[in-house]
Amino acid sequence: MPRRGRKRKKTRTHVVETDERIRGALASQDELKIPRSLVIRRGKVESEVVELVGDLRKLMRPYTAVNFKEDAKNRKLTLSHYANSLSTSMGVTHIFALSQNSSRINLRIGRTPAGPTLSFRVKRFTLGRQIRAVQRRPYDSTKAFESPPVVVTNNFGDVSAAPHVKLMRITFQNMFPAINVSTVKLSECRRVVLFNFIRRDVSQRDPEKAKEVGDDDEEDEEVEVRHYAIRAKPVGVDRKVRRIVEAKIPNLGRLDDISDYITGQTASGAPAPAVNSGAMSDSEGEDETSHVVLPGKYRGKGNNKSQKSALKLVELGPRLRLKLVKVERGMASGDVMYHAYVHKTPEEVKELKNRKEQEAALKKRRREEQEANVAKKKAAKEEKKAAKEARKKEREERAMAALRGEAGVDENGSDENESSNDEDDDDENEDDDTDSESIAADGDGEDFSEDESADEA
Repeated sequence: MPRRGRKRKKTRTHVVETDERIRGALASQDELKIPRSLVIRRGKVESEVVELVGDLRKLMRPYTAVNFKEDAKNRKLTLSHYANSLSTSMGVTHIFALSQNSSRINLRIGRTPAGPTLSFRVKRFTLGRQIRAVQRRPYDSTKAFESPPVVVTNNFGDVSAAPHVKLMRITFQNMFPAINVSTVKLSECRRVVLFNFIRRDVSQRDPEKAKEVGDDDEEDEEVEVRHYAIRAKPVGVDRKVRRIVEAKIPNLGRLDDISDYITGQTASGAPAPAVNSGAMSDSEGEDETSHVVLPGKYRGKGNNKSQKSALKLVELGPRLRLKLVKVERGMASGDVMYHAYVHKTPEEVKELKNRKEQEAALKKRRREEQEANVAKKKAAKEEKKAAKEARKKEREERAMAALRGEAGVDENGSDENESSNDEDDDDENEDDDTDSESIAADGDGEDFSEDESADEA
């Protein structure tokens, strides 16, 4: 029989599946390389510090726990506990811990799970709402936080910088995902985080003059943190035309034609009525250094590819001034690699290290002894409990045996009483028979005596 129909066309292939699997594996590896952060507060803090925690979480978006809520009973847990609990399950790589005491606010940044930990003192800070309150046109866009910011580290020096300065720069850079220039999309570059390292020569500062200007607490090294949003506006056209292109059409009710708004005069040559065109403020800047040719389309009307636009940074907040106090090798523990106020010689460091090792060994030995004592007490307790159970069982057995013995005596006693009663009844019956026989005998005697007396008569 001849074959009917055409030959089946093969539509399934394993090459695409393999490519998809490889692509998925590469994507998962890239996801694992993305740093993820957690911002928490420890202990009791003021309401402003709670707002600062929210602003820091907003700054670290999108790879941070925005809605993380600390349990009141867990605020005294150590950073190592958070690191061990969240680094493996949630992939957290950096932990920010804000705490407050009576005199200062502290910020600790730790790399999970094994450190190092950088301890900063927050010299001053400004919240995001306070910055937006003084801006004429504050930036408000939720889509800007859907992509990570661009990190800029300024004035941290080169390879010849101090070790703690290089460690700060590396830590700040590794808190955010790295940018691949060849694959990054221009539309994803919406925010900028600036870390500016400030050096001062406080040794030659006049204390009286510093106290007058309010900078008597200045440090020799500080880090300034700023958070900006990037705003682009097209240039090369008239400002009024640009307003129309941006869909910000002014009120033209007093004009006869839109050309009067563009040219600034009517058809007869008379000046056109004043219109609030929403001219740019002095803070927006029109300098040529901010003009760039866009390599691709950017967010905002008129910001097309190959279009010349002016870039402007709008501050979002928060604004921080930090002072590095201490660097620890581990996660909030371990050797102190750097301290801003305490300086030790190599001999003192070695002596301190030996003392710490001895204390650790002593602590370990005491812990082992304590565990052995606890095990010994537990074994003695179990043995005492077993002996108590044995004594209780023995008492119960003796009590049951006694109860069984008493029950057997009662049964025997009841049988003996019954037999004694039967014997008494037999004795009584025998006595009755004897009495009756004696009575009968007495009767016969009386009759015999009467017969004899009759014969005698």
